[in-house]
Amino acid sequence: MSRDGMKAGFSQPEKRTVASLFLLVAGCLALVGQARAEPQVVGYERFHAGKVTPEGGAVLFSELGCANCHGGSAVVVPRRGPNLVDLASRVDREWLREFLREPESGREGSPMPRMLHGLADDEVEAVLAFLGSLGKGIQFRADRHANAERGSALYHEKGCVACHAPTADFQPPHGGGKIVVSPLAVAYPDWNEKTSLAALTHFLTNPSAYRPDGRMPHFVLDRQESIDIASHMLDFQASDPREAASVKKWPVADPARIVRGKEIVARLNCAACHAIPGVKAGGLVDLSGEAGKGRTHCLSVEPVAGLPFYPIDDEQRDSLLAWLAGERAVEDTDGSITLAAMNCYACHDRDGKGGPTVEANPYFVGDEAIGDSGRLPPPLTGIGHKLRSEWLQGVFAGKEGSRVRPYLKTEMPLYRAHAAALTAWLQRIDAQPEARPLTERESDLEAGRKLLGIHGGVNCITCHHWGEKKSLGIGALDISALDERLRPEWFRGYLLDPAGYRAGTLMPPLWPGGQSMVPDVLGGDTERQIAAIWHFIRKGEGPPEGFPAHAAGQYEIVPRDRPVILRTFFEGAGSKAILVGFPGGVSLAYDGDKSRPALIWRGGFFDAYETWYSRSAPFGKPLGEDVHAFAPSDDAARFRGYRIDGEGNPTFLLHDGKRELSESFAVADGRLVRVLRWTEGEAPEVTHPAGLDVMVKATEGTLTCTYSWK
Repeated sequence: MSRDGMKAGFSQPEKRTVASLFLLVAGCLALVGQARAEPQVVGYERFHAGKVTPEGGAVLFSELGCANCHGGSAVVVPRRGPNLVDLASRVDREWLREFLREPESGREGSPMPRMLHGLADDEVEAVLAFLGSLGKGIQFRADRHANAERGSALYHEKGCVACHAPTADFQPPHGGGKIVVSPLAVAYPDWNEKTSLAALTHFLTNPSAYRPDGRMPHFVLDRQESIDIASHMLDFQASDPREAASVKKWPVADPARIVRGKEIVARLNCAACHAIPGVKAGGLVDLSGEAGKGRTHCLSVEPVAGLPFYPIDDEQRDSLLAWLAGERAVEDTDGSITLAAMNCYACHDRDGKGGPTVEANPYFVGDEAIGDSGRLPPPLTGIGHKLRSEWLQGVFAGKEGSRVRPYLKTEMPLYRAHAAALTAWLQRIDAQPEARPLTERESDLEAGRKLLGIHGGVNCITCHHWGEKKSLGIGALDISALDERLRPEWFRGYLLDPAGYRAGTLMPPLWPGGQSMVPDVLGGDTERQIAAIWHFIRKGEGPPEGFPAHAAGQYEIVPRDRPVILRTFFEGAGSKAILVGFPGGVSLAYDGDKSRPALIWRGGFFDAYETWYSRSAPFGKPLGEDVHAFAPSDDAARFRGYRIDGEGNPTFLLHDGKRELSESFAVADGRLVRVLRWTEGEAPEVTHPAGLDVMVKATEGTLTCTYSWK
């Protein structure tokens, strides 16, 4: 509306329209105001919502921080609040003020209770002054490159969407169609209001420094991955991180105000949940007989001065009261309370419970040739019985070599500070002292080799790698050192019933009903056969039977009289690579997918062992070391095959939508000669390999490029 129109006022129809719009906006604002206020505890909502149970109360008692003041948690790893050091470097002051007043306004579903109700504004300012004084400040690194698009890809495949919502414009490789966000997805704050690119990058690089309780998993990210993911989360689209805004500088606080703020923080017992330099937590508050009084204390419907206030709903309150009424006697005998509290169920199932939600499942990717085992994290069923103590602790701590499933894109995070406690706990609750042991016999060692192989055995190496030797089929995990990871009793039980451990596994029942399918080995004795396999894994030397003999150079293809042409998967040339080896030691890799030459090199041509004998289709590499890559071209031509001349030299046939093109390759005097021809129009865009001398000769409809080594 023009300024004149505004001066003249509204007509009656306009007034009615404006009134309607006002009511509509007011209604929308009311809906916004009704956004989730009660704290979100995923493990409670997923498994206990809709019913009142002591177990659900146990999860809430831990995850709302009740146990930090009262003790008696059923959860192995205590729930803690974030480290408050260096807040002034990491968090916007105005955002923090509003968050402290009303945590659910800063992050929907925040488990942080309201602590400052009843405090005057100057007292809140004193608390902020004290919090801003903690730490020495952080000098963030001046990074030089950011890629939000790459960050989006990493965010959606590393495992973030197991707990958080996917981005609306990202399509998962599975499922497709409309993106549906799980109601269990943990909400984010407004990152641009709360923090900065440098601070969020700093946090993602080492989350355990600020979230020590493991509820925010510590994924192992390199610096660039952290920058890119932070750029995605902040929707920072520039490529130079130095262009991003910093956290606004906090004002210098009066020392007396800092002291007063520290006194308030100590009085409110904030140190019960947070690590705060110079402030100690108060003693535990006994809850004996408090079940009936809960509604007038921390569980009150209305805030009580001096006590934390949780805007919990009636069901959450009743679950907590049920937990208290039972004198907190519920034991976590099956691990479900701890796993729900720490949200391990977001990625793993255990005893048929948990695993990725329907909404998150499509984002778990990996090697689909292995089925769901190739993209979903393994079950935790009996994990304390399955894995040796040292190995399990190494997995939690991120010990080198502990990641045995490289095909999974979703990564296992670190829990270094809690590795020993989690290991001891899982081994205690999963102990199976009655499990039948294996009886190994030295005389059965070679029988174990045979059974693992494909010559009269059970064909383990058809699917599984053995050390450096790739499987003959799908690329399942390496089994050559299982004794370092697994307990032999678990190994025996698994071989007898693989599907009992993981439903839908591609691992076949090799001893169905306990009966051997290989009667010629060890008399068909199932127990001896399984023990022999384990014994060979533990003590055997060399590989199982059936791997093709492959000495170095044994499968090297050497072009002698004519060029050799073959198709394969090849690094730098993709899954539709065409290799051309010319006599004399010059070779070419042509990318049939992108319709362009990709690599040329001198020296050895190609070792065909993996191409001929491995069904897992690994990508090959040039045997020569003097390799030069062609720069990519923007021209989009379609590959239409190739023909071979009388000398065996190839001509690749292309079409760019308007005309036909061809590229011929031959070798003359140790130089690679490339001839491009086209039927009409201007010469196509041509790129050349870096590091070589290039001589170009152009005639009508033809371009000849000669590449020679310097």
